Amino acid sequence: MTADEPRPTVRPIPRWLISIGLPVMVLVAMAAIWLLLAFSLGGDQLDAIRTGGTLGVGLGGAVALWLAVRKQRSTELDLLQKYEAHQLAERAAAHTEKVAAENHAHQLRLAADTREDATARRITELYGKGVDQLGSEKAAVRLGGLYALERLAQDSNFVRLRQTIVNVFCAYLRMRPEAESTST
Repeated sequence: MTADEPRPTVRPIPRWLISIGLPVMVLVAMAAIWLLLAFSLGGDQLDAIRTGGTLGVGLGGAVALWLAVRKQRSTELDLLQKYEAHQLAERAAAHTEKVAAENHAHQLRLAADTREDATARRITELYGKGVDQLGSEKAAVRLGGLYALERLAQDSNFVRLRQTIVNVFCAYLRMRPEAESTST
């Protein structure tokens, strides 16, 4: 069943149909017996009553068959409704699982981005402190800055920073000492 098709329904049997239908069946059976008795030739009254009774029982059987068909249809529609509800629940569960997986993947990406950001901040902080120490007036602090930058370059997590640190070392070595630059 598609979404475009209207949903089949089983309407309850109206009370007026039940209250009129049963007496009508009895009246039809009695009318058949009366007609058969009135127009029977000879002494076939027993056959007329038997035929009228058979007609009444046949009408009752037809009504019982009609009620059984309605019950079967109602049961099938109920099963269809339960099947559709089950499919809807499965789609909802699949959607929930998909959203949960997407949220988990997003959380993993956020965690990776946070780690990467923290690493970048750490690199920047260590690099900045090392370069600041190179500009100190005390030789011991400058030497400590060189060792700090060298350790940063040797760390396997910061491989992409090695060439930059080598360039800073080279620039530092090419600089003239402060005493020589002021005397000239």
